[in-house]
Amino acid sequence: MKKVFFTILGTLLLIPDTFGITIDTFQEEVYRPENLPIGTTSTSAEGKINEIINFAIDLILYTAGGVAVVMLIVSAIVLIASLGNQERKERAIKIAKFAIIGLFVIILAYAVVTNIIDIIFRATT
Repeated sequence: MKKVFFTILGTLLLIPDTFGITIDTFQEEVYRPENLPIGTTSTSAEGKINEIINFAIDLILYTAGGVAVVMLIVSAIVLIASLGNQERKERAIKIAKFAIIGLFVIILAYAVVTNIIDIIFRATT
């Protein structure tokens, strides 16, 4: 079924002007350099500070989220490898519980920090 779906979709996309977009229209309307994030660097000091803060927040968020996901995987491996050993099973459940709590705290902290930064920058403008 998937093969048939993708064959039909591929055929429709190969027919020119199927969805009202040709290669020329795509290049003119969608793929413009000003639409790309590369050329959107800010030259003001406030903009640069905002970019640095956003980069730091994203770095911390992705690192902490990655660690939490790795800990969930580790807890699953420990649970599978416990082979009925109750102590190891409880340890794996404890690791998973703290990893889930950590993910929740990460998401909540991100929401709080971005809202505070938004309030600060909105108040200064």
